[in-house]
Amino acid sequence: MENLLYQIYSGEYDFTPERDEKQRELYKKLCAEWDKVQRMFGDEFTDRVFELEGELEDRRSFQYYRAGFRLGVRLMLEAVTPA
Repeated sequence: MENLLYQIYSGEYDFTPERDEKQRELYKKLCAEWDKVQRMFGDEFTDRVFELEGELEDRRSFQYYRAGFRLGVRLMLEAVTPA
């Protein structure tokens, strides 16, 4: 197994959690609803909404990643700091 730090650095580490059964079910339902929206409003509208949602999700994901990283650092510092 390669060094974990190198995997993170090189972008090879996949930290994306797998969807559980309920998430897969909800995703299928959501896709069916988006198909209805696309038929009603057209491709241009749905493409723009997906683009905006993607940008929002990227920013939100980074915030979660940063908060988790900071929490990990704080836990490590607490672990090595004398009581």
